[in-house]
Amino acid sequence: MISDKSLYASFLEGDRGSFEELVLRHRHGMVYFLMPYVKSYETAEDLVQEVFAYIYLNPERYSEDYEFKTYLYMLGKRRAIDYIRKETRQEKVSLEESMSIDQTSLEDAVHRRGNAVDLKRYLHALSPEDQKVISLVDLTGLSMAETAKIMKKSVAAVKVQSHRAKKRLKKIMLKGGFSYEV
Repeated sequence: MISDKSLYASFLEGDRGSFEELVLRHRHGMVYFLMPYVKSYETAEDLVQEVFAYIYLNPERYSEDYEFKTYLYMLGKRRAIDYIRKETRQEKVSLEESMSIDQTSLEDAVHRRGNAVDLKRYLHALSPEDQKVISLVDLTGLSMAETAKIMKKSVAAVKVQSHRAKKRLKKIMLKGGFSYEV
């Protein structure tokens, strides 16, 4: 089986069939990956189509430092978050009503009933570096190593900053009458 990177390289050289193979290889997995975020098969399909259209129109944006699948899913997750934010602007749900006691992560907090706007308000109370590390690790799903490369820090420094940023966020959220598990 030809690797995703080889197919992408062929696509960059003008082979549209290679791009079609990438789409066929990953579209179903992407749809099922996005469904828990957007709660609709049709919406997830639309977002997957947007992601592949973006890649097709902006082929230079992909960096071979990452696996193609990682890049693809990261784009998909970002599109889903953008979709949730857009939906949240249209229908805002109260914070207490949308959060349950059994939360396990910051990501769950963002995606429960489109509560991204409320979380964004709490995030803005953090320093820019704390916002960046939480955004990269928890909201976009990058690994600590990928986040370290982007932030130009060691993996250990990113782990420490991520942990401390989450603790600071938790403290801010508790003052606002909301909490989540770190």
